[in-house]
Amino acid sequence: MVITLVPKDVADIGYQFTHLGKTKICNQCSLLKVCVDALKENFSYTVTEVREKEHVCLIDDQIMIVCNVEETSDIISVRKQKFLKNIVLSRELLICNEILCKYYENCMSPVYSKQEKVKIINIIEDIKCPLKYDLVLVEAEKISN
Repeated sequence: MVITLVPKDVADIGYQFTHLGKTKICNQCSLLKVCVDALKENFSYTVTEVREKEHVCLIDDQIMIVCNVEETSDIISVRKQKFLKNIVLSRELLICNEILCKYYENCMSPVYSKQEKVKIINIIEDIKCPLKYDLVLVEAEKISN
């Protein structure tokens, strides 16, 4: 469990987000350590508890709520393999411009913009790729370096 700040309008139990890093303005904030430094960049989190304490964000004057969060898995595509569940693999980058494909976000996530090590938690379904990649949709956790 990690304590951090979440925008008030989305601070609900079960809300999921991906921490994309901090801005230059964040470095001027007295809440830097609890807000963004408490989170791993490019990792996904789920809100597990919403507290009452509010703060104002220096970036956009948005009301932020203190919340407990936990790392959560992502839904991504990987190349299909015979034995996939519960293994750790290096997720290959794909080249795709099929932006209307229903799996585009799973294949081209900016959070996975470079080759990343991931642990496969669960296999969701085979992907019928318009570019003929042999892919499967999986629930995965990014492995920290």
